[in-house]
Amino acid sequence: MTIQNILIGSIGVLAETSDIQRRAYNQAFREAGLDWYWDRDTYKSLLLTSGGMKRLRRLSADQDQVLAPDAIENLHARKTEIACREIAEKGIDLRPGIVELMRFARQAGITMALVTTTYRQNIQAIEVGARQSLRLEDFSEILTVEDVRQSKPHPEVYNLALARLETDPAHCLAIEDSVASLNSALEAGIQTLVTPGEFTMAQDYGNADWHCPSILRFLQDSEVFKRELA
Repeated sequence: MTIQNILIGSIGVLAETSDIQRRAYNQAFREAGLDWYWDRDTYKSLLLTSGGMKRLRRLSADQDQVLAPDAIENLHARKTEIACREIAEKGIDLRPGIVELMRFARQAGITMALVTTTYRQNIQAIEVGARQSLRLEDFSEILTVEDVRQSKPHPEVYNLALARLETDPAHCLAIEDSVASLNSALEAGIQTLVTPGEFTMAQDYGNADWHCPSILRFLQDSEVFKRELA
């Protein structure tokens, strides 16, 4: 396995944010006077679809009260504001192995990139909330939903990353945390490690090249990484 680029494909790979996002949605619903509520099981099922706007449109279509596109955009913007404030102010722990992975990449001369279809606000909030444990300047490329027309599972964001990094997919490892995002990397021809989060661990990752509960476990189990971390 010759890796020249490690592509972090989701903020959920960096930190557990799903329940923060879920609670932020529910607060945004209440503030908008909507009698909508996403419990944990409902939100887990919604995470099979990539993109908060898609989830809101799905919810709106299922309700008697169908919202206009601008109302959905406002709801999503308010959710993002609530979630980012909590992450930045209360702090957040990075998932096991992220710090070690970043150190390994620096030592080995491996390029790191963030290849997401989330909003840049979410990434910036995690950098602040991680309290110096994560520096966005360590990533050669940071791609977000603002950079593409198609969100995951469409491979557009990964194809763009490959073009900007001027690299071949055979020299990349994508790390993802959900089936929709996994399929995006696979469609771009990139080998993929899945480290699902609390809300996505029950999804089917049979197509992934590697499937580990955490990046730390992958680092410990991989002979390549073991030699570098010894």
